[in-house]
Amino acid sequence: MSPTWDGLLLIDKAEGPTSHDVVQSVRRLTGQRRVGHAGTLDPLATGLLPVLVGRATRLARFLPHSPKQYEGLLRLGLTSVSDDITGEELARHTGTLPDPATVAAAAARFRGSYAQIPPAVSARKVDGKRLYRLARQGIRVEAEPRQVDVSRLEVTPREDERDIYAFSAEVSGGTYVRALIRDLGSALGCGGVMVTLRRTAIAGLRPSPLLRFGAGIAPDRKTLAEQLIPIEAMPLEPPRLRLASPEEARRFVAGVAQPAPVVLSQGFCTVLDLEDRVLGVGEMTAGLIQPRVVLAERTG
Repeated sequence: MSPTWDGLLLIDKAEGPTSHDVVQSVRRLTGQRRVGHAGTLDPLATGLLPVLVGRATRLARFLPHSPKQYEGLLRLGLTSVSDDITGEELARHTGTLPDPATVAAAAARFRGSYAQIPPAVSARKVDGKRLYRLARQGIRVEAEPRQVDVSRLEVTPREDERDIYAFSAEVSGGTYVRALIRDLGSALGCGGVMVTLRRTAIAGLRPSPLLRFGAGIAPDRKTLAEQLIPIEAMPLEPPRLRLASPEEARRFVAGVAQPAPVVLSQGFCTVLDLEDRVLGVGEMTAGLIQPRVVLAERTG
């Protein structure tokens, strides 16, 4: 019996491939056209890349997007176009680097909310154009800053390298960690770039060690099927609402607004039928369930 390719894969991305490369690999292995990811990772970055398959692709925005946990290495005394070690060097600090106590104190000051300017080489759009595409044309544009939240930023010096620090961070969705490292280096007056980055978790989701994708590395089709989290088990953020009858389920699937069987607060809800199958996502408005995402029938 062929697997039902509808659900979530908690990919462990290796350094090298883009997030799109991983999606293409999953398409080839599963034979499914509808595959997408939630939460881009740069080629340099490793770790958790949630990948959705089949009907689950329509639920990407309802997955938890924060907090995100990271760990990696940073280097002080250097700045680059991309804010990481792979980018063209902009400046090199020639003076004495700050001591570990000063670096730790500066990192502590970033905990909380602050306005972050995205990296000049990123997927953020300005006037409808991606910053990384403008950068390839030699055009440097500064995007508008966005408020981000930093719950934790801890730095630990490496004993053998004065300019290299290990770091761990917990941040809100939409935070660029390499921009955070850039801003830390700026606050210290010496500059800083990200050297390595691994995303270890998004909310309660962690990468599966059986789903590692890299250059020439990929699980087989059987392992993918075994590790696929079905839609009914996906940790969707909207609270669950079970409809009271098959007729209510038919009306929801038909896109008809109807009174809710129980009172929920305003907002989105994950709608289930009597057998606890996910029908889609509705929105509670004035006591009515308005269908917003209706899942098509299952595919093999």
